[in-house]
Amino acid sequence: MKRTLAWAAILALSVAGAAPAQAQTTPMPVPPPVSPAMPQPPGSAPSPILTQPWLLHQPFGRAAAPVSPPATTAPIDQQKMQSYRSDLLSQQRALENQGVSPGSPQYRDIQQQLQQPGR
Repeated sequence: MKRTLAWAAILALSVAGAAPAQAQTTPMPVPPPVSPAMPQPPGSAPSPILTQPWLLHQPFGRAAAPVSPPATTAPIDQQKMQSYRSDLLSQQRALENQGVSPGSPQYRDIQQQLQQPGR
């Protein structure tokens, strides 16, 4: 009797579990419709703004003068040079704090590097 009730319960649960599982299935996706006809070509040529976007930034009615690059050093090079000079000055201060005399070879090397043109 107990086995019959157990089998009945298992059967009832499996049937009840099968119904939601079937309800959760989804149909196969349908591909989008495809038109057999080719699209019609546009009636006129595309706007020059679309084909030449730089025209958008030019003043209307006159040609813009060509822009030449600046003749100065690049910002990255300037940053490197400033960083290098700052490092040399830090080394010089560290030597002064250690009591190294300005006549020592280390101090003179740093002074020479600081006095080089372009640094």
